[in-house]
Amino acid sequence: MVRLLIFTFFSLWAIVSAIGVITFTNPIYVILWLLSALIAIAGIFFTAGAELVGALQLLIYAVAIAVFYVFVLTAVPWEKAVKKSSHYRTEGVLSFPLILLLYLEIAVVFLLGVTASPEGQLRGLIEKFGNTEVVGSILFSKYFFAFEVVSLVLLIGMIGAVLIGRKENQTYEDDTR
Repeated sequence: MVRLLIFTFFSLWAIVSAIGVITFTNPIYVILWLLSALIAIAGIFFTAGAELVGALQLLIYAVAIAVFYVFVLTAVPWEKAVKKSSHYRTEGVLSFPLILLLYLEIAVVFLLGVTASPEGQLRGLIEKFGNTEVVGSILFSKYFFAFEVVSLVLLIGMIGAVLIGRKENQTYEDDTR
């Protein structure tokens, strides 16, 4: 019962933070709401018994990605960016049912737990080896190719952010520098 209350608390916290992300227009406030949502999601993982995923959520997303967003926010020359008066409120409202469906899925997984895995395979592995070892063995065997593809996508995104943020060489009309 206590776990369900904690899960509900973190879920509501994540929903309120996600609404803050899509409703605020100031980029600093959006980053702060995103950081709040990422911390709440890490709390959901800890409550569900996925300590490794919760710790990775805090380390990778809540710390590294949020700092990266702040870096991009300060490095990008905003005079080149297109300024719009709208903040994509329509897209946010239209995506809300999908978000609720995803939270319903999280709740079902939380309530059923690892007992819903085929033939209880995960429960036996977790009891024998531990949560971290099971995630590592599955990640680096069955899902190794997908793991490497995701790392390449992140690298391409980082290169794109650096290219957007770099200063262009100043050119003159008579091609002298």
